[in-house]
This record gives sequence, structure tokens and C-alpha cells, in this order.
Amino acid sequence: MKLKLRIDLQDGAPVQEVTTNMACICEWERAENRKISDGKGLGYSDLVFWAHYMLRLGGEKLPLTSREWVKQNPNMTIEAVDETDPNRTG
Repeated sequence: MKLKLRIDLQDGAPVQEVTTNMACICEWERAENRKISDGKGLGYSDLVFWAHYMLRLGGEKLPLTSREWVKQNPNMTIEAVDETDPNRTG
């Protein structure tokens, strides 16, 4: 599963985009004791976890946990960017 996430810390810094990968999803499953296929749905805390993981993987200096990161940036916005091709048959 790959999702592109758009991250705006609402602090004047440019908006960042990251794309999840298998390592990110596996770490989320381990840390949250969830499976991507469990049908429980995804929430903002999941998006924050994935964005935090991918930014740290890319070398950003962030707090150790996504929970601490969101506490430091309570006004941030994270959105999943839909990259589905609307005309796949074309």
C-alpha cells in the first residue's frame, strides 16, 4: 500500500509530501498492533504516524514518537492525496 501524504505544519514552512512504503506500513502494524486489512478504518493518528515515520526516514530531525511530534505541532494538517487515475481504461 502506498499513500502520498501532504503535510502542512502551519508554521510558515513549505508544505511537504511523502509517500508511504512497505517498511512504513509494517512498522505501523507492529507499533499499533493493527493490520492494514483489519477493516477498522484509518484516522488522523495513523496519518500522523506514517508522515512522522517517512520524514524521519528521509533524515528530518523530529521527536522520537509521532505522538510527541503532533503535540509540538497541534495545528498541523495532513491529508492523503488521491492519485487514482480516473480513466484507467484509456
